[in-house]
Amino acid sequence: MGRAAFFDVDNTLLDAKSMFSFQRFYLDEWLPRHGGAEGSTQSYAAFARDFEALAQRLERPMLNRLFYEGYAGHSRRGLMEAARAWFAQLLAQRGEGLWIRPALALAEELRADGFQLVAVSGSSREILAPVMERLRFGHCLATELEAEGDRLSGRIVPPQMIGEGKAVALRRWADAHGIELARCVACGDHISDLPMLACVGRALVVAGDPALEREAALRGWPVLRADSVTDSLGVHA
Repeated sequence: MGRAAFFDVDNTLLDAKSMFSFQRFYLDEWLPRHGGAEGSTQSYAAFARDFEALAQRLERPMLNRLFYEGYAGHSRRGLMEAARAWFAQLLAQRGEGLWIRPALALAEELRADGFQLVAVSGSSREILAPVMERLRFGHCLATELEAEGDRLSGRIVPPQMIGEGKAVALRRWADAHGIELARCVACGDHISDLPMLACVGRALVVAGDPALEREAALRGWPVLRADSVTDSLGVHA
């Protein structure tokens, strides 16, 4: 049977929170120039202020759903074009500093050893597409956005890719691809990645979340120390 290595993306491979980094670009730069009927009068600063207020009283799954509800009526094709422009700008600004090097080195080591590389993220497939191309990951288990034709409904296709939802998606993918999870590897950075990490035979943790680091110590999981991990908005994807 085959082997796979499952990686969270934000603050594990990418030193950014892709949903919010993209949202800043989308609201402040893309929609004012390309939005047409989708053009928004809301700036990223206003969005972040409102979202932070909601984060004080709502659980992460509800926040995640509310984030994607904001794309209701928007073009999937337009979102993907915006994501390519966002990532090109981000890469130009940060270069190799965009990546969390210990995790990236681990991914390349596992690739060379014959593992399939699989991203597992609460960020949407549209936002992550250019990131996956750059990293040459063969598979991406990300938030699936429901659409009617080219228009997004604002709803998420289950499972929601947070916490146990990541583990559900991982197990389904492994079953469909003939992968034995006991022979697999997973890497994440946040306590919400714990269900995913517990699915596989070998787990590693990117440092930064004390709760997950405590779990790693109890379970004997190695901890990768990164030079820099951002914490924009504090909402893990």
